[in-house]
Amino acid sequence: MIGTAVLAPVLLGGCSKAVAIAKGQQPVVAGTLEGGPWLVEDLNGGGVIDDARVDLTFDPGDHGTGIISGRSGCNRYSGAWRQDGAKVTLGPVTSTMMACAPALMEMERKFLGALEAVRTVTYDGTGAAMLKAPDGRIIKFRRTTP
Repeated sequence: MIGTAVLAPVLLGGCSKAVAIAKGQQPVVAGTLEGGPWLVEDLNGGGVIDDARVDLTFDPGDHGTGIISGRSGCNRYSGAWRQDGAKVTLGPVTSTMMACAPALMEMERKFLGALEAVRTVTYDGTGAAMLKAPDGRIIKFRRTTP
């Protein structure tokens, strides 16, 4: 027989996720970045150009090193990725070489540069993930919903 003292922490532990889901919010994501696509919402506090698709997909790959790929605004990119808890290593990253409007190309340059510089991942209460570089650059993104 399981006592209520044992059940209470189990039930209460899931309450915050249940409340978030009931409010239409995504619960805090923990663990792996694996999967996707993740849609970039913000780049270094400057947002993302309207109608520019910047996303990330983390495929697991073999032997602990996976493949990251996605759209960087104008071009497509891919590279290696590895995650060990909060530690993340990305790159080197390669991309196609199409030309776009100068503002879009500048945002893409900043995104790809930040992507290779990140070293950690954290998550917030809304389900967003933040890749962080030691120099303060941050890429904020969240899983897209079907």
